[in-house]
Amino acid sequence: MQFFISAVKHPAVPLQFKLSKTWKCALIGGLVPAAFTLVDVLRSASDITFQGLFLGGVIAGYLVKRHGGTGTAAGVRVGLIGGIPALWSLKELMVAIPTIPNPLWFRVVGVGMALVVGVLLLVVPMVVGGLAGRFGGWLAERQGHPRVPTAGS
Repeated sequence: MQFFISAVKHPAVPLQFKLSKTWKCALIGGLVPAAFTLVDVLRSASDITFQGLFLGGVIAGYLVKRHGGTGTAAGVRVGLIGGIPALWSLKELMVAIPTIPNPLWFRVVGVGMALVVGVLLLVVPMVVGGLAGRFGGWLAERQGHPRVPTAGS
């Protein structure tokens, strides 16, 4: 009983959410491409361009490499952040598949194909972002920023 009373008297410790350097750099490089992708999706779901994704990946890779991180990891996260708004374009497709008068097996295949397209809408920007992040990390190394120290040094 004493434990319960003392726990009620003291306020709870607020939950702290801390992002790693890689995620912070990825957010810096990925929010602008995500906004452009969202505008493209809202304008025309059939004509999506991932504007600024390569540049955002290069920026994130450069920044994270300066702090001793991996540029490829930051670039992949930039691609994920920049590609998520593209999934909104699948909404119309997923609504249309059940309404088309076709056999059940054809609808199941249609849903499967839509899911494959959704995966590709995430994988392609992640690959581009990863390559761009690696390039940004290379640029940081060329500018003389220190590499990640090896174990035992």
